[in-house]
Amino acid sequence: MEHILQHEHLSTPATADFLKLYRCSNEQILFADWSGVLDAGRARLGCTTILDTLKEHKFSKILNNNTRVTGHYPGAIEWVGKVWFPEMNALGIRYFAWVYSPAFYTQIGIDEIISLSSKVEIQTFYDVLEAWQWLMDKPDL
Repeated sequence: MEHILQHEHLSTPATADFLKLYRCSNEQILFADWSGVLDAGRARLGCTTILDTLKEHKFSKILNNNTRVTGHYPGAIEWVGKVWFPEMNALGIRYFAWVYSPAFYTQIGIDEIISLSSKVEIQTFYDVLEAWQWLMDKPDL
């Protein structure tokens, strides 16, 4: 995963304990690295931070890494699917690679979010490198 992060760390002070954002070397991919337990408040704060980042920096692709997420509470599922994804799309996101957490119940929540989402092409993965390759195969915008 280290070669993916030929990056610039983007400041995320409000979410630094559970979300780190990186601009990857090709300037098209935002790497969102989540960790820990994500309750509805943290999920919304992190998602809002990503929206704020997209307003400052133009990206067309996100690699959303949940491999270090240990659990979550489903209070933000509908908001993430019906509000966050359309807002990301309006800010230029076209492709979203979502790497599952090993925690099974978080995978169910991700699948539910995806079923609510539209406009952004979303693909799930169990491996960060496969997700990265999928994004690299998509056209830059």
